Amino acid sequence: MPPRHAFWLTGWAASLIASVASTVQAQPLVLDEEFNQACHTLAAPVVPVLVPTTPFHCVLVNDDSINAFVTKENIVYLHAGLIRQAKSAAELQGVIAHELSHLAAGHLRQRPEELAHAQVLSVAGALLGVGAAAAGAPQAGLALALGGQATGISKFLAHSRTQEAEADRRAVDALHQAGLSAQGMVGLMSTLRTDSQLSYDSPPPYLVTHPLPPERLTNLQSIVSRESSATTPPIALNFARLQAKVTGLTLPPPEVLRRYPKILPPESRYARALAFARQSRLADANSMLAPLLKDFPDDPFYAELAAQLAVAEGDFGQANALLSKLVQRTPTALLWRYQLAEVLRNQAQPAQALPHYQTLTRQWGIWDAPWTGLSLVYGQLGQLAQSHLARAEASIAQNNPKAAQQSADLAASYLKTKPDADAQNWLTSLQSRLKP
Repeated sequence: MPPRHAFWLTGWAASLIASVASTVQAQPLVLDEEFNQACHTLAAPVVPVLVPTTPFHCVLVNDDSINAFVTKENIVYLHAGLIRQAKSAAELQGVIAHELSHLAAGHLRQRPEELAHAQVLSVAGALLGVGAAAAGAPQAGLALALGGQATGISKFLAHSRTQEAEADRRAVDALHQAGLSAQGMVGLMSTLRTDSQLSYDSPPPYLVTHPLPPERLTNLQSIVSRESSATTPPIALNFARLQAKVTGLTLPPPEVLRRYPKILPPESRYARALAFARQSRLADANSMLAPLLKDFPDDPFYAELAAQLAVAEGDFGQANALLSKLVQRTPTALLWRYQLAEVLRNQAQPAQALPHYQTLTRQWGIWDAPWTGLSLVYGQLGQLAQSHLARAEASIAQNNPKAAQQSADLAASYLKTKPDADAQNWLTSLQSRLKP
């Protein structure tokens, strides 16, 4: 149900919250910068071998099953259950290497007939916590999860046994070339083999998962047993903290508090702060976070949570200051940039928000939320043709061509009375993409 005090929600946040009630089958997504950066840290050793020129994003799926998959949009989806059940960062690294191997091998391009019919997951409809919080819904704002209506996870492309075996081989080779052992892959595969939900013959009813026949695990074990030069240098990742973050974002808050009853370890405080924030217990969340900020003043992810709590409390100035530092520190962190753009827009600073939205839409065009934000700031600036063009792009990202055409028609009508060469070129490009 939408929050009772949703009277000053922006249209974007209101529509997202309404989607929660009407989306039953879709699996919720979590867009989180810490998770994305951790994924890229683990992938870094194998990227030069597998996907040296292919940018990719990592998205967390709020699902308890042990699973992962990749789509043609170069998005690696990792299930929360996978993160929680993995015993080490090396196990997660092996999974990421395997998924990137599917991209490297072009497996998704080899089966276009299945891609045409599969409802592969995109980031349309995914919710960042600051979005709803900035709009005045703190109890929804830090939940950080929402399933998209247009692109649910009802099923995704299932790879053949041959493709799976090839991806395994490529992943192992890439790990070995990086001087890493593939033992982590074997460890997680052993867990998968004993998980009844991921039986090759009985996949979960809402998806077709990776096949995991016994010979696949046997082959991996044989390869790893012959490792000679591979080493296992330490991975620069606090895996216990990543598990705490994922748990804090995805399990029901009471369960998070039960799993992390002690508050002394930093990861326990972190998980509890997230759980309290999701319950709108902002004072408790701040009390958990304060010692972390004191002991780790340069930690960017604690600062991000502090900014989100500031937004939930209506302190946009503090959120702006924190997020501006984060974006300046890491310009490539798109999720921080998005949160800053949202804060600037809610502070009625559309001119300052505009370049951030433009950067986001250039670098991650299939995500609808930045297009919607761009539409709103263009509207605030009085550039109505551009506003409708951006709205059309958001509709395309949401797989709604009818709404996109309506917005394009409105943009065309505004351009008749106020011509603009750049906007006209944008409209021409958009109309060509909307043609049947």
